[in-house]
Amino acid sequence: MDVAGDLIWGDDSKSEVFAQAQSRDISIIFRYSWNPKFPQSLPSRIVTCYHGLPAEDACETFPNRGSMREALYSSIRGVWDQCTRHPSVTAADVTVEIYEDAERQDQWRISHESLYNQYVESLLLVGSLFRGGKAKPQAYNTMDYSSLVQIRHLGGRGRTALVRSSETLYVFKGVDFGAFLESRADFQHQKDVCYHEIRTISSLPPHPNIIPLSNTFVTVRKIGDDQQAFVCGALYPFMEHGTLDDQIQNTKSTGARLPLISKAAWCFQMASAIAHAHFTAYTFHMDIKPANFVLNARKDLILIDWEQSGAALYTLAPEADGSWDIKEATTGSLYPGVTDSTEPKLVYEKYSGSYRENLAWGRPKWNVFPSWRDCYPRALDAAEVFSLGRTMWMLLEQVTQSEVEEREQITVSWSDFAEDIPEDWKGIVNRCLDPDPNERVGLLELVDFWKTVTSRDGAQTECAPIFSYT
Repeated sequence: MDVAGDLIWGDDSKSEVFAQAQSRDISIIFRYSWNPKFPQSLPSRIVTCYHGLPAEDACETFPNRGSMREALYSSIRGVWDQCTRHPSVTAADVTVEIYEDAERQDQWRISHESLYNQYVESLLLVGSLFRGGKAKPQAYNTMDYSSLVQIRHLGGRGRTALVRSSETLYVFKGVDFGAFLESRADFQHQKDVCYHEIRTISSLPPHPNIIPLSNTFVTVRKIGDDQQAFVCGALYPFMEHGTLDDQIQNTKSTGARLPLISKAAWCFQMASAIAHAHFTAYTFHMDIKPANFVLNARKDLILIDWEQSGAALYTLAPEADGSWDIKEATTGSLYPGVTDSTEPKLVYEKYSGSYRENLAWGRPKWNVFPSWRDCYPRALDAAEVFSLGRTMWMLLEQVTQSEVEEREQITVSWSDFAEDIPEDWKGIVNRCLDPDPNERVGLLELVDFWKTVTSRDGAQTECAPIFSYT
């Protein structure tokens, strides 16, 4: 039986575990509840293992998460044929609880969750999503969440999943009922981030290397009230070639080098997308990394994930980690080394005050990007140039995300493996990574460098107009 499942989660109270499984066109949320009277029952053992609860006996848990997962999905496969015949199993508010009877056999029952309408009511109506001056798409469609066929979870923040509607594949980004069952606080954050990303992308002027505006919002409706549609997410195009990190990983087994012509085109497209965000849209990305660039059908890079709610520490500029404040020195400043010039020097000072936090669910905990956009755009440019430099180094050197994401310190160097990389390419990347943000290459100069390289070497790439400060 072809029952697939790749998403398991627990609740805040640590008394339940949920799992999503799908087969053909049916997707179901299964529930396992801890029962203190029967600690050796399958549901209790799953809950104990998943949440890491104390067990008095080895029979009350599993040796590891892998064996727990295997037992969980085995129980789902055992009841799948029976429960999928129930006429209500696909209702929006239904979960299927798996429990053991007196003979220790797996049984199931349909539960209509009273929390479902609370989940829907916590969302915004379609007409409310763009109130308050938020950029609204000129035309959009809505699609009911229940009409989507779940294929697999894609990881990342929230409930990002590969889905199908009719014969077309999409990426769903949003907050489903499962996120509400998991944690009310996390759900609230994920919902806010989902809406922020929709609004941000909607406000971005089009660019060939930035994910296009979604014209399809995914909606849900309250049980017993079909009149009002509430937004739980959006659909984005599915890019079958995967991410830039996938491209790098694919070379690891063979030792192959990605073509220089592709690397140059991709570096230009990265820089062009960020320049467009800064100088045309007057915003920022914040989480520049290989995994946030996907390849379209032409294998051009497309920048995704505009949540602006966290950053990968392995590409984050060191001065943007939340522990530094800026004072922009002016002519006649008392700061050492600052002399008369047409452009004042950015002076960074280590923050020494009390603990501060404006990004509870992301990292770094103190997000400097919004204030730097408004007050110190040169600092914002320098920070994202650093992130571009790290990302370009990972591409040119062919370093995967898994090789650096857990490192506390990353040393950028060029191995013999990268002897095919021209010296001026290495030089521009090194300038991106200068420890002094004032000495880094400018964002527009970085774009011009890669534009010249792609023109000289014949790389075929779409490009948008390059804008400068006004």
